[in-house]
Amino acid sequence: MIDGHSLKAVIFDMDGTLVSSLSTIMHCENEISLKYKNQHLTLEDVIANFGPPARTIITNITASLSKELQTRAVSDYYECYSKVAPSTVLVFPGVIPLLKTIRSSGRHLALVTGVEKIMMQYTLDPFDLSRFFEARVTADDVRSGKPDPEGIILALKQVKVEAKESMYIGDSPVDILAGKRAGVWTGAALWSPENRGNPTTENPDCEFRSVQQLSDFLFPKSRRDQEPYFGSDLPPTRDPQSKNPRVKVHTEKSNDGR
Repeated sequence: MIDGHSLKAVIFDMDGTLVSSLSTIMHCENEISLKYKNQHLTLEDVIANFGPPARTIITNITASLSKELQTRAVSDYYECYSKVAPSTVLVFPGVIPLLKTIRSSGRHLALVTGVEKIMMQYTLDPFDLSRFFEARVTADDVRSGKPDPEGIILALKQVKVEAKESMYIGDSPVDILAGKRAGVWTGAALWSPENRGNPTTENPDCEFRSVQQLSDFLFPKSRRDQEPYFGSDLPPTRDPQSKNPRVKVHTEKSNDGR
């Protein structure tokens, strides 16, 4: 069985895990699509675009245009996001206290995201979140994005922790797949109302319906007197009617024998 207290490194996805950014992404993708294609994108269109870095998404949206216009569209998207993000991106309740607690406990923190570095900065900088992470791996640092494990493996090298002593936490199926392929423990972040796919379809090792559940997993009640611990209101969950609020931990061993 997984002992959250024994983990030496916790690696997070960004969008949909640490922050809610869907409304920001939808606003800016629509601004570009209307400006360059005179086409409105639905929520379903925007969700279908998830996966590649923003520059690839915008290039795909403007695929019928010249390279010059495509480059300009990508630049315009970055500008839109940088202006809108500070007032529209939201950090999920409990995330900042949890990051502080993990760092103060002496454990390693890393971030592995599918967006490019400039987008990570536009997302995290308004909240000064980058300071918590020893390693920050973006689309600019790897040749293949998730579900390829390259980003997670690179983060492990940077924090100098073995895969079996680490957990990757994300809100989409590709996050769980990438974690499994990297050989780390995997945690499904189920606290986001944003629909980026159901991570439980890939059988994560743990399922967390709130940030508080993740905190309780990493800092068990019996250990709270020995380590820093935070208490906060529970954020909204995907299953508010659940009668069993406890974290769901899968005890079956994975194929890699962890």
